[in-house]
Amino acid sequence: MGNFIDPALVDPNLIYLALIAGLWVGVTAVYMAGTGIPEILSIVLTGGSLLILTQLPTNWLAVILMVVGFGGFLVAPFTSPRIGQFAEIGLILQAIGSLILFNGAMSVSPFVIVPTLLIAWAYHRFLLLPIMRSQREQSTLEKEDQVIGAYGRVVNEIDPKGTVYVNGEQWTARSRDRLEIGTAVRVTRQKGLELEVEKAKREELAAEANGWHE
Repeated sequence: MGNFIDPALVDPNLIYLALIAGLWVGVTAVYMAGTGIPEILSIVLTGGSLLILTQLPTNWLAVILMVVGFGGFLVAPFTSPRIGQFAEIGLILQAIGSLILFNGAMSVSPFVIVPTLLIAWAYHRFLLLPIMRSQREQSTLEKEDQVIGAYGRVVNEIDPKGTVYVNGEQWTARSRDRLEIGTAVRVTRQKGLELEVEKAKREELAAEANGWHE
């Protein structure tokens, strides 16, 4: 396939910025899922940039390094906060890829690369990470609201710690009383991934009318 773009007329800095913008818009879409507009914009920017790169003396190993670097940011919302912070290591791969993006005389200016990396770091650290933490805290609060007061049963004897089955999940649980397997319980408190439970009263179970399944 012949070139439809004259490389001499292309500013490598603009193509680089469009590619980076497209990738970061994609990352933003993962952290702030919603309207679908960021996803579309990311596809347009990234796809358009890659299409133009096929017409230039591109070092595709550099492109792969940059995409892998962004991969850490994409998976961060689905990992623990401690692991998610290591996503910023991906900026090192982005920097390396930026410096060797093109073969021959064509290159991206360091005066473009350095500010871009600094802005990307600040954007992730001071905007995306707080958003991710806020969403996780909200999710935890919602889950606690669903669990506290819920009824379940003991699947591993509690003395004083064991396992209960509540809301379709097995939880580590603690109780002041020894509770045998099969005992109906009510959740009174949650501490992280551990529940505090008490033996459910018969009248409470009748009012709740819950059906539990293995």
